[in-house]
Amino acid sequence: MAEKHADYAIVGHRPFGILIAGHYKELNGYEIHRPTGSIDWLLMYTLSGEGEIQHGKNSITCTAGDVAILMPGLPHHYRTKQEHWEFIWVHFIPDPNWSTWLKLPETSARFIYQQIGSEDVQHDMQNALQRLVRHGFSEGSSEQYRRLSELALEETLIHIQHTYPPDVPATMDPRIAEIMRYLQMHPAQKISIPELANRCCLSTSRLSHLFKEQVGDTILNTVHKFRLEKAAQLLAGTNRQIAEIAADVGFDCGIHFTRKFREAFGETPSAFRKRKNNLQA
Repeated sequence: MAEKHADYAIVGHRPFGILIAGHYKELNGYEIHRPTGSIDWLLMYTLSGEGEIQHGKNSITCTAGDVAILMPGLPHHYRTKQEHWEFIWVHFIPDPNWSTWLKLPETSARFIYQQIGSEDVQHDMQNALQRLVRHGFSEGSSEQYRRLSELALEETLIHIQHTYPPDVPATMDPRIAEIMRYLQMHPAQKISIPELANRCCLSTSRLSHLFKEQVGDTILNTVHKFRLEKAAQLLAGTNRQIAEIAADVGFDCGIHFTRKFREAFGETPSAFRKRKNNLQA
């Protein structure tokens, strides 16, 4: 099985937004297998050729104009199906505003698939996604250009939303949006679900159910994502000890932190820091 080394940047300056993105044209033999899924959302838009995405017990063939969104924790395996597969992909953690546009009908559990029939919309989506990759992940991208990259993702999500009938609900419950903002701004704080439930005037069971329904993952898993992204920022931007960083982002056990970081980023915290330092050098 082919494994492609990550030749993209990881943006860890805040605990939500675009994490990684790229534009690939892969020949037959290319495949990626994630038996436990990923910790973030994955959007894939096919430009040409054919790819196959296996998600759970289902599979789907992607051709030009097809978009697929895989939610966190969905086991998946994707590959080039014929001679080549050209696609743009982006891993991200939704901003509450993006979650509004991610309220889309699921083709199957935790999987969204849509064929973009309009050539004009296809052109607009391709243009937006190419700008996303160019602005956010070129060498030396500034904070302002990364913001342009995020706006391009928002534009893409809006285009996808507009391909559905107008009666499809497209708003996030304001109580869940408020909880998301709170978790994003306080990733290291000890989380008490009863306190969060009291904060938004919901029962604990209703909050847990509604949060997973709207965000696509549990509260605790979402907090872990935010903590790991904050850790990535500190690893790349400071010389602080890894144990100190683990404690600062809310991990009491260094071994547990290292294991979770490796699951999220595919390498240990020390290897991640070394690679980022080499890139900066």
